[in-house]
Amino acid sequence: METRDILEITSPSLADFRRHLRITSHDLDAELHAKLRAAILLAEHEISTVIALSVYVLSTKFVNHIGLRWPVRSVTSVKVDGELVREEDYTVTENALCITGDVSGSRMEVTYEAGLEQVPEDVQAAILLLAGSLFNNPTDRPEERDRTTARNLLRPYRTWGEHGE
Repeated sequence: METRDILEITSPSLADFRRHLRITSHDLDAELHAKLRAAILLAEHEISTVIALSVYVLSTKFVNHIGLRWPVRSVTSVKVDGELVREEDYTVTENALCITGDVSGSRMEVTYEAGLEQVPEDVQAAILLLAGSLFNNPTDRPEERDRTTARNLLRPYRTWGEHGE
């Protein structure tokens, strides 16, 4: 089982979204933040990759070698049967975690950060289009032309068949 907690939405930021909508006050920040988060999740679904800096916790049976689903920025901790595994007893190569040495057990928990370090400008533009459409049409589905434009902007980043999708 894997859980996710979004730590930070840095790009596009809430300030970027306010500018995109030409809103100067902070009165609507909570609603704007919710729409921005939803748009990021839509974009992530479209390209099958994590955009927002997030913490994942993967709990599973113990194996010495495990693939992590998302682009790993860093591994925060590895625990086997509740005991912390020392950093020198595991390696991370791309999206694979390999536990070395004499470590064994029945259950493991891996906590890691994932997300794009740099969000390309066209991905940011797609997110802003989606978020703006969600904000301007709160009771209806997003405008089809905005969705089509966003999909076209995201198309080069789409990964097919990766990450268990």
